[in-house]
Amino acid sequence: MTRYNVCSINVGKPMVMETSHGEVETAFQKKPVDEPVYLGELHFDGDEQADKKHHGGPDRAVCLYPADHYPYWGEKYGKEFTFPSFGENLSVAGIDEDALCIGDVFQLGEARLQVTEPRQPCYKIARTHELDDFPAQVMKTGFTGCYLRVLEPGQVKPGDDLKRIESDARQVTITEVNDVKYHDRDNKDKIKRILECEALAAGLRQSLEKKLVTYD
Repeated sequence: MTRYNVCSINVGKPMVMETSHGEVETAFQKKPVDEPVYLGELHFDGDEQADKKHHGGPDRAVCLYPADHYPYWGEKYGKEFTFPSFGENLSVAGIDEDALCIGDVFQLGEARLQVTEPRQPCYKIARTHELDDFPAQVMKTGFTGCYLRVLEPGQVKPGDDLKRIESDARQVTITEVNDVKYHDRDNKDKIKRILECEALAAGLRQSLEKKLVTYD
């Protein structure tokens, strides 16, 4: 069993923010919790999504972002980023997209979670940080983080480790999925390999299946 340090557990409600590009409604401005919080099937208590078309739902109940990416972004943009600057629910150290596979199962406190897909770069984060090229840079680097579904709800508290309790046999990493999404988009064999993952998020599965149809 591999353990990872959860640096911060974060929740937030939708709010309207003023940016140089106008108003943005977002729940990206999350805050760390300092006491136990319940993780249900769709979200942590106290957490919600503003754009439910592109965020939230069973396959995107929890957003994880690797804490180890923070120094990279700080150096690139010459500013300090503190948890959770990228709108994640879990800021986790010692893990990245190469170590996260579709279908992997983790224990966090009483809850069990499963990796479903990469996180989509969000323009709202770019706007609130005034970093216009941020989504493009996320796609270029592959520093996306990932989404997880909740297999078993339960109480979670600050200080709980994230424990990998089951590794998916196919070992399709978040990095591999990002490669197909943003770089090697027409690689039929890679798409088929990803589609073999039963735990893949339904929306991404549908999108990749449509791509395959165009090749037949």
